[in-house]
Amino acid sequence: MTTSPLPVLGEQAPGFSGRSHHGEVLELDRLAGSPVLLMFYPFAFSRVCDSELQALVARRERVRSTGARVLAISCDPVHSLRAYAQTLTADFSEAESSELPFDLVSDFWPHGEIARRYGSFDQVKGAAQRSSFLLDSSLRLAHVQSVPAGTARDLDEALRLLGRLR
Repeated sequence: MTTSPLPVLGEQAPGFSGRSHHGEVLELDRLAGSPVLLMFYPFAFSRVCDSELQALVARRERVRSTGARVLAISCDPVHSLRAYAQTLTADFSEAESSELPFDLVSDFWPHGEIARRYGSFDQVKGAAQRSSFLLDSSLRLAHVQSVPAGTARDLDEALRLLGRLR
């Protein structure tokens, strides 16, 4: 299996199906009608990934206000993502919702297939690269953000752009 080139801005995003940390099968085609943010990240329970996803949890009201569906995608298996979701929500108070404002999606099998379709699979590490794809409500690629593995993405920029795609 090889990695595809990056999708082209303005073109239809590559379709896919994956399981969320709840076990739900998510199909990209069924998310049309609202913007979508696909956030590929290398590994659950890793330093930079934790900081990014914790920052997204901290911005949960802003995430919800965009009206977008946010999918955080890694090559981790579903059972690992369930445990990861629990650690990401461990600091919620009883008054706050303990639900993540996004879905963790497993790209475990076929290994890295979703990341490959987006040109975001690192063959050497066997994991997704740190990249984000913003899709408009017609599921056309509106913006791409990629950073080196050890660097966190600018989530405020992504949320600002998502708000404009409404």
